[in-house]
Parts: sequence; structure tokens; C-alpha cells
Amino acid sequence: MIANQLKNRSFRSTLEYALEKEEAFIIDSNMGGYNPRQLAKEFGAARRMRPNFQRACGHIILSLPHREASHPMGEYHEHLDDEKYALIARRWLKEMQFLGDGLHKSQYVIARHQDTDHEHIHIIASRIRMDGSVVPDSWDYRRSEVVVRQLEQEFGLEPTRCSNERVAQKVKQKHGIETTVGERSAQTKKQKHHFSGKPPVKQLLADAIDEATFDQPTVTELIARLQQQDITVHPSFSTKGKFKEAIAFSMNGVKMAGWKLGKAYSFPGLLQRKGVDYNSERDIPALKAARDGQLVKLPVQVHDSSDDSSSNLNENNQQQILDKEPNATQENNFIQQEYAAEIAPTIRQFWVLNKQPQCIKGKHYSIKLEEGILTLTRKNGKKIADIPTDHSTPPQGFDLNESDIERFLELQRLINNHKSQTKHSYSKGLER
Repeated sequence: MIANQLKNRSFRSTLEYALEKEEAFIIDSNMGGYNPRQLAKEFGAARRMRPNFQRACGHIILSLPHREASHPMGEYHEHLDDEKYALIARRWLKEMQFLGDGLHKSQYVIARHQDTDHEHIHIIASRIRMDGSVVPDSWDYRRSEVVVRQLEQEFGLEPTRCSNERVAQKVKQKHGIETTVGERSAQTKKQKHHFSGKPPVKQLLADAIDEATFDQPTVTELIARLQQQDITVHPSFSTKGKFKEAIAFSMNGVKMAGWKLGKAYSFPGLLQRKGVDYNSERDIPALKAARDGQLVKLPVQVHDSSDDSSSNLNENNQQQILDKEPNATQENNFIQQEYAAEIAPTIRQFWVLNKQPQCIKGKHYSIKLEEGILTLTRKNGKKIADIPTDHSTPPQGFDLNESDIERFLELQRLINNHKSQTKHSYSKGLER
């Protein structure tokens, strides 16, 4: 079984996706509503207790194994009835601390989908409990894997490989369950159809980065390791020579931004989710060398074999890295990058529809073009995002919030619905 976790901003749109698909139906809930509008209104009760909390909507998809006869592991189809699905979902919510005693629990609704060949359910749950506390999400992807391995054994489901050795060790330590380790926890539909050919570059890059970051290396070490596998690293620098904390990779002639590989492969994601260690004084020379197409040499490591405590110390340090939560600055930077990536297509499309001017001014925002960057500012002049006009570097967010995202989602809907309208009509989108 695979658990995919998402942290969304909008309960309403998430509920509409989960409940309004053909043959979707609710199998369990601790709420009174039965449609997206009613349920979103109920979820709002908890959200009002923490109005500044971003991404309060937890969206979890639990999927059972489904394989066609052409799969290397053979044909396999797993099935559960609604009651067992609901029980598994509640167990997952409890183990991940969404559910507790009294008001120390979250609102949730569980929907079953039958629009694909393999069975799966959608859990929409508030990350804000009814007592106002927040469900902890530190290392929640790894914790979820441990929970899922336990549920597989209890309900007699086919076990899924763990994403890495540490998760497998945790499963054995906590539940006494022996598991295997795979390169990836899940594959996309496109990747699943590459059984008899070469995997896509996106998968090869992600696999190589996974392997290169297994022991939380420094940025310098990571670059050198990837170069040894014929992968070119492309750090992004500003025109003034400042590292923009953005990175891309290329392999076999294909270049791809890190954030396009997944959240864990952007530069902030490598630090936060994979434990890569970044020190500007130490790593900037390697980043500049990679930018200039030069090879980076791995630093020589001296090991004193007479020190019997060195291996234990290293293990303790690695455990501290594993258990360490990202600090507030890292978390905010990561959220800002996600927000900027979400609004970037709308900003670019809006700018093109207005015939690519140097400046667009609206009631709430202004857009200014400078050196290939669309700078988004508020009415008070505060810069909130930099959006490249092309896809050479990832967009950067600085002070975006949930209200901004909702406004630009509305602008995107306006563009989609009124593509034939005039430039004047589009410009009103900045005022919405």
C-alpha cells in the first residue's frame, strides 16, 4: 500500500476533486456534511482558530497494489471492502496524530474512488485539531511509511518496498517487520510503462540524487558525486554573482529544474528533506565551479582508526540529522518557493496576454520586467516574488501568502474563461 500525502490550502477545491469525480462516494467521516460546500464550511471552524496557518488541508491518498500481467512481478489485484478501508484510514490518522481523545482530534472525511483500475481512497483531514493544536508534520513522510508497513501486515496486504534503509530499520525496530528497500516509494504512470526500456531521464536523475544523498552529504560532495555519474549540476546565480539557492540538473542532453523532479529535489528541498548540508563559505566555490562547467573534486577525508568511538559518534550524528526538524526559516523558504511555482504560469500568461510590457500596474499588485525577471510587488512597493519569463531558473517567493495565491487562482480562472477579452479586461485581474 502506498500513502501519498499532500498539504493543500483550499478545503473546498480538494473536496470537489475528491467527491465530485464519477463513482466517488464517502465511506466514513466524523462530520455532518455530505457535499464539498457543507464540508468546507465545517472545516472552516477549525481553520478560524489559526487564521494565519497555511496549508491547513491534509489530503492523503491510500492506494492498493494493482499490476497487469505484463508487469515483471506478475499480475496482482488487491481488494478491500468499505469497512476495512475506513478502518485502515482511521488507523493511519490515529498513528499520524490526527485523531486523539476529546477535542484533540481533527475533522476528516474519507472518500472511495473507482475511476481507475486500482482501488484507492482519499482522506481529507484538517491539520488543525478541534482544540486548536496543529498535527505535527516533522518527517511525516518517513513516519507514514512505517505506519503503512504495519497496516500491511495487520490486514494481510502485499508489502511495498521501503524508500530507504533507515525506514526499513525503523519498521523492524518498532514492529519487528522485515522489509525490503526499493529505489523509489512510488512511480508515476509514465514510469510504470518503462519495464522493457530505458527509464525516463526524470526518473534516472531522481534515482541518482537519492543515491548521492543517502548519508546527508555537503553540497560540495553532492555536486562531485553527481558529476561522477555524468550528471551536470546547474546552480543559479544572479547577475551580481549571488547564489539564488536554486538548482537544475542535466543528463543525456536533457536539463530539468530540481523542483520539477519533486519537492525533495529543489535546493531548499535537498536541505530540508534529504539533509544535504549547506555552508556558503565552504560550498560556494563548488557551486561556482559547477556553474562554469568545471569538475568538483571530493574533499579528502582523514579517518583515525585508533579512535574506537568515531563510528559511534558518526551514527549518533546521523540520527540527530534524521530526527532534526527544519527550522522556521527553512520551512518558510520552502513554502515561498512552492507558492511562487504555483503562481508563475499565471503571471507569465498574464504578461504575454498584455503584449509583454515593461510594467503592469493594478489596484493590489504591480508587475515589472527587468533582465528577464517579472518582479511582482504589492501596492506598498514590497517585492513578493520574482518570476523568470522563461523556465531557465525556478521562480522565487519572498512574502507571498494564501490570499495572494487565491487572487491569482481567480485571475487564472478569468484568463481561462475570457481569453477573447481585451487587454483592459485582463488588467482588471490584478485588482481582484
